[in-house]
Amino acid sequence: MARRGQTRLRTTATVAGTVLVVVLEMALLTGVWHLGDGLGRQREAVAALSGTLTTLTTIAPASGEAASIAVDRAVQAVVASGVDTAPGSAGAALVDGARAFRTDPSAPATLASLRRADTALTAELRSATGTRAWTAFALHAALLVIASLGWFVWFRRLVDRHREIEHRLTARQVVDQRERRLLALVQNSADLVVVVEPDGTASFVTPSAAAMLGRDPEAHTGRPLGHLLGEGAVEVLRMVGVGRHGDQAVRVRLVHQDGRELVAEGTVTNLLDEPAVAAWVLTLRDVTDQHSLAEELAHQAFHDSLTGLANRALFSDRLEHALRRRGSGTAAVLFWDLDDFKLVNDTHGHSVGDRLLVVVADRLRGAVRPSDTVARLGGDEFAVLMEDVDQDWAVTVAERVLVALAEPVEIDGTLWTVRASVGVTTSSTGEPSGEEMLRDADIAMYWAKEHGKGTVSVYDTARHAASLEVMALQNELLRAIDGGELVLHFQPTIDLASRAVTGFEALVRWQHPERGLLGPAEFIPAAERSGLVVPLGSWVLREACRAAVTMGEGEAEPSMGVNVSSQQLVRPGFVEEVAQVLRESGLCPQRLVLEVTESVLLDDFEAAERALNGLRAIGVSIAIDDFGTGYSSLSYLSQLPVDILKVDKSFIDRVCAEDHSASVTLAILEMSRSLRLQTVAEGVETLEQAAWLEERACGRGQGFLWSRPVPLADARALLLRPVEDVAVGGPEDDAADDAEAVTA
Repeated sequence: MARRGQTRLRTTATVAGTVLVVVLEMALLTGVWHLGDGLGRQREAVAALSGTLTTLTTIAPASGEAASIAVDRAVQAVVASGVDTAPGSAGAALVDGARAFRTDPSAPATLASLRRADTALTAELRSATGTRAWTAFALHAALLVIASLGWFVWFRRLVDRHREIEHRLTARQVVDQRERRLLALVQNSADLVVVVEPDGTASFVTPSAAAMLGRDPEAHTGRPLGHLLGEGAVEVLRMVGVGRHGDQAVRVRLVHQDGRELVAEGTVTNLLDEPAVAAWVLTLRDVTDQHSLAEELAHQAFHDSLTGLANRALFSDRLEHALRRRGSGTAAVLFWDLDDFKLVNDTHGHSVGDRLLVVVADRLRGAVRPSDTVARLGGDEFAVLMEDVDQDWAVTVAERVLVALAEPVEIDGTLWTVRASVGVTTSSTGEPSGEEMLRDADIAMYWAKEHGKGTVSVYDTARHAASLEVMALQNELLRAIDGGELVLHFQPTIDLASRAVTGFEALVRWQHPERGLLGPAEFIPAAERSGLVVPLGSWVLREACRAAVTMGEGEAEPSMGVNVSSQQLVRPGFVEEVAQVLRESGLCPQRLVLEVTESVLLDDFEAAERALNGLRAIGVSIAIDDFGTGYSSLSYLSQLPVDILKVDKSFIDRVCAEDHSASVTLAILEMSRSLRLQTVAEGVETLEQAAWLEERACGRGQGFLWSRPVPLADARALLLRPVEDVAVGGPEDDAADDAEAVTA
């Protein structure tokens, strides 16, 4: 309104100024136009005087009195026209001449004086007329220039003013267009925009409130913000109350008109210093879907997708927190591994296995407290974190869970029984980290599997230390195989009738760099558990064949016995490996005797049978070692390509005693003869045992009575002469014999 009044006043002043300039210009032009009016009258009066004087002189001289009157009238007319009559001027001379002529009109001198004064006055007027003409011209030119410049400046200002007005109008139109566009954008935006007054009233609500909240924006305009946002307005009003300048990020939970919960985020902007707004502007957008997706991704990052249980990352995090805050309490970790679960996936597919895992997860959740953390660590491994419990209670829970898991589960008409092995550890064993506790529980779980599966095992530091020693031994053994620390000793097989050496059994020793020469009893069990028995057996086979080639000539060439583990025998390619070793060493296949125990045959009879048939096909002899200690049926002897029976030392020890052991040994000898097998008695230590065996036609023997296992050079020496009987005895010899019985 004030700006409109100023514009009207300025317009009025402009019009008044323009009129005033025009009037002044017209007045100046009029003044210049009439600037020579006085000189014209003077020139007319002087011209009349000149005519009168001319008439008096040349045309019609008059009487003196008439002439005097005519001259006086003409002079008075000149004086009346405004001619300058100041003393010394031409007008004064004219007046004086007229006065003299009136005194003596007939005197020529007076008339001549008048004519001279008239001539001078005429010249003076002529000069004044010319001056006045130039002055008028100059004034006209000046006025024209001034008017032109004035009008140019005025027109320029008028143009500038017009342009300014046009610019203002254009700018206003742009502003109006922008405001209309902004208003259209705000009104059609999906974001909710609310203008919040300092008192918390919503003075403006965009139409998007209907789509976002299901509420009529008009109904909530002019009302407190809480009517629109509900509890979400509390955080916004808190920010308004603080009064911080600039933008502030805000995240609120809202409730849709239909009851759905929404999550919205946006900004609260302080525009109190903006005159056009003078309020707070709240902008919110619906991020419910993004929030749900983020929560889902976070849940997937810390939970197992199949069972919904915590995963390893979340379990480890909670375990670390539990250890930091436990105070005087004790935390326990129970580690489950389902027994033989791989068979379920292999035989019935992963779909059945996954359904079993879901059942296991549900039963685990149902068997522990709600505060306990149940996790699936991967595959068929589960863990439970329990806080403020002792070891006994943890073991009780583990046993209770095993009972719950053992209940049959029906899937697609098939009943399944789930068995698991459980390892338990508690934080009372020291000040462990979460990773260490999980590792200890895992170790205890494997102990449970070693005890027959389906059991609970508690972690023990001493046992773990022993396990670490075994692991260190396994690492050292691997180095020994590759580093040339292993050596072979050879124990002869004796013909009981001639006492001649008919063969040798290769027995491995470890020349440990720190512990000295180690017998097989100290490292073979570790090799079998770690799988190193396979490369160890390959080394023994290769070196024994090389050694056999260097022993004896012609008919005196002894056989070479090599023990074979179950892992070697059923391993694919074992027969080809034996054939390749024979070719590389140059040993005749008939001189090689591979010795297997009954337990090896029982582990996988079909695979063992295929391997033994393959070995027989290339000419290798097969011996059953430690015969009589197994629990299998003797019928397999007729099915397998066996050449030699080696009677276990436990039977030989008691052949001279008066009990049924001698009868059992005799029965074995009779059975061997009936099957046309060669019989070797192991562990012969006394002359009485040798005599008993020789009397029963045992055939061959092996034991300390004739020789302990000896290095290769000493073994070669035994071939040069019959072996003498050297009786041995005592517990130390028995222990040594037991050690020699353990082979690769």
